Amino acid sequence: MAFSLYIHIPFCIKKCNYCDFPSYGGRENLIPEYIDAMRSELGYYSSLYDRPSISTIYVGGGTPTLLPEDLIVSLFESIRKDFDVHSDAEITVEANPGTVTREKMKAFFSSGVNRISLGAQTFNNTLLKKLGRIHLEHEINEAYEIIRGAGFNNINLDLIFALPGENFRDWQGTLEKAVILKPEHISTYNLQIEEGTPFFSDKVDGALMLPSEEEELNMYKSAISYLKDNGYSQYEISNFARDGRECRHNLTYWTMRDYIGVGAGAHSFINNVRIANTAYLEKYLSKDFSAIKTEHANTKKESMQEMIFLGLRLMEGFHLNDFTRRFGISMREIYRKELAELSDDGMLEIDGKYVKLTEKGKFLANEVFKEFL
Repeated sequence: MAFSLYIHIPFCIKKCNYCDFPSYGGRENLIPEYIDAMRSELGYYSSLYDRPSISTIYVGGGTPTLLPEDLIVSLFESIRKDFDVHSDAEITVEANPGTVTREKMKAFFSSGVNRISLGAQTFNNTLLKKLGRIHLEHEINEAYEIIRGAGFNNINLDLIFALPGENFRDWQGTLEKAVILKPEHISTYNLQIEEGTPFFSDKVDGALMLPSEEEELNMYKSAISYLKDNGYSQYEISNFARDGRECRHNLTYWTMRDYIGVGAGAHSFINNVRIANTAYLEKYLSKDFSAIKTEHANTKKESMQEMIFLGLRLMEGFHLNDFTRRFGISMREIYRKELAELSDDGMLEIDGKYVKLTEKGKFLANEVFKEFL
């Protein structure tokens, strides 16, 4: 059985105004101790599953490009010691402009990393400042050139739209500048205002001026159209790729395959059980891995709902026979009413084998998902 592996690096120079991920600004002094704790957790999982086979690796954050070169090398040495990493494994590292150096990119490349996801977010300096990002537009381009120069031929650009004060022209400018760089993959996420973030407080206080729902929808539609015209196929609600460059690691999540998460705040999904690590750094550093983990065994209904929510994110949807094989019952039997109503409303398409969102359903995906709760 092959797993995917997620590694969480929770350190940032400064936490962004929209971020609710487990990340901490100004705690870089803890990086060596943290890497040591992760090595212990890698060993814990290696013993538990007898040096498991790994098909994809994703190092996210936080800011993985804050790691010094020697710890980059030693982290990947530990991964390969404790896991059987496939020779053709997709290995992704998130990088943030302003923390990308030639030395770090060379260290990642020599460690077997073959895909970089660059957190550009927007090419508009005014909007970057509003987001609380530490970089400016020129640093995106500089980081991209460094990454290419290190030998990487598979790069994703992360973009966010519907930002405070952003208009349609701003977003179109970001799309154009992203495409000029010719990355193999582009992710476009609409801004989510999460509780506990500075943006949430601003919204409550009435100080956050966001685009209207209509403007946000037009931005999303423009991304789909513009990226298609420039050779990027939409394969998931928020993700676009050139042929053969879809993110294999994220497909693990969307198709509900097993994955191991290592690090503070990391999540695992193994044998239908969801496992969450504590997000508290000091608690994680205790290395008491039985105490820092909470487990939830999915009920059959929860797993059915998750398969629907995640599977419908993919443009091809999912095979009805896969649902039957997984749960021992037909989706048509359990969700007969929901499928009929959503099909009649033009939101879902069922061709006898696959169920997927229609073009209309893609723009109203959350409304579709609610029908299966």
